[in-house]
Amino acid sequence: MNQQFEIQLQVIQRALGEVILPALKDADKHVIEQLHLSLAAIGFMQQRLPRARRYYRSTLQRYVAMASAVAELLKSDADGLESLIADGQSVLNAPACTDADLRIATGALRAKITAMVEMAHDATRENALDALIMEHSEAILIDDRTWCVPLGFELRPQDLPRPVWDH
Repeated sequence: MNQQFEIQLQVIQRALGEVILPALKDADKHVIEQLHLSLAAIGFMQQRLPRARRYYRSTLQRYVAMASAVAELLKSDADGLESLIADGQSVLNAPACTDADLRIATGALRAKITAMVEMAHDATRENALDALIMEHSEAILIDDRTWCVPLGFELRPQDLPRPVWDH
């Protein structure tokens, strides 16, 4: 058996599309639909697997930048955020970090920022925090949209900028 993930995905995709799908010609419509969705998911994984680490690193870098800006804005009220920023930076600097480490650090920063927004009760501060998050979220959203282009939901994918994780 070939040990390369990309080759294994090709084998699975071919078996499902060329052997299983024709054998299910009389199956219920929802069974065929689920198989087509599975094939699409495998195709997406096959295309994005080589870029996954760069995508996860880029996302964490963007969240570290957002969290740093939030900490600067809230100063003394940035309870625990500085330590999560340091953890995120530490993961980014660790050559042996895994994709899971990158995703976990990103999730922790996202959750903390969300909690801080929910706790912001001063209108002036809340507005400044919202504006700061919107500013930083734009690049994250564009990267996420670009990441999902192979799924076919983007109306004008050619209008999206080339993401940093795709260089």
